[in-house]
Amino acid sequence: MDGKRLCPFVFMLEVVMDRRKRWIHAFVLCAIGIGIAGLQCGLVTRNYTLETEKLKEGQGMRLLMLSDLHSCIYGENQCQLMERIIREQPDCILLCGDIVDDKIPRDGAEQLLQQITQIAPCYYVSGNHEFWSGQAEDIFDMIEQYGVHVLRNDQETVTINEVSFILCGVDDPASTGTQQARSYGESEEYRRTLSQFQNLDEKQLCVLLAHRPEYITEYAKYPFDLVLCGHAHGGQWRIPYLLNGLIAPNQGFFPKYAGGQYTCGSMTEIVGRGLARDWKPRLFNPPEIVVVDLSGTGE
Repeated sequence: MDGKRLCPFVFMLEVVMDRRKRWIHAFVLCAIGIGIAGLQCGLVTRNYTLETEKLKEGQGMRLLMLSDLHSCIYGENQCQLMERIIREQPDCILLCGDIVDDKIPRDGAEQLLQQITQIAPCYYVSGNHEFWSGQAEDIFDMIEQYGVHVLRNDQETVTINEVSFILCGVDDPASTGTQQARSYGESEEYRRTLSQFQNLDEKQLCVLLAHRPEYITEYAKYPFDLVLCGHAHGGQWRIPYLLNGLIAPNQGFFPKYAGGQYTCGSMTEIVGRGLARDWKPRLFNPPEIVVVDLSGTGE
């Protein structure tokens, strides 16, 4: 084959290769763009609305839940976090564990705690990291000194907007067993602890604060209407409409309860994706504040 016959073939090959390079470059640029978008870690507020016959029509309240802060700081003196909390005008602020970390200094947690009680009544339950720190009792004392109610396997009758409900709190399972770092405690002992709530007044609205969402079927054995949890960090990596979380502690890969609203029988569980920002990147999983608006439908 002479050079004249080769020219069209070479020209077509160059065109094909040029198009292929363009497609590769376009794909790489798209992947980079998606990655940059997915790694954005600005705060978001996620809202849920629940109706209950246990409140009369016209009655309601706004609960704001925070979890898994791990002492992270959002602006000077937590200004970014506080701005969002104040904007939501909550009737009650609920802290569902790991507000303090076992390695990071407590400054970020204390900056938050010293301000939120000026906004609304505040209640707290433990996470695993408080126990892993080896200073759990000291941490609980510190939290109480800021005026936050610490619920440790007990309950309180809370009245908000002339509406009374039962608020329960359970220690993280890491409070059982050795309490050593990376020990998640004894499941059977945790189940026995939960059994103390079996005689709750079922006529009243009952809310449970717990750190661990994967015990949802255990919580549903008791008269809880709403359970608020954290711990899963949203599954760390999420892909909208495709992947609801890549991995979560105590649930492994593709966790079922990574973040969002779930039902089990008549009980609703809401799992916050947490506020932690550390060396593990969050993909399409920004740190979040959870707001739950409860409204009555009863007579």
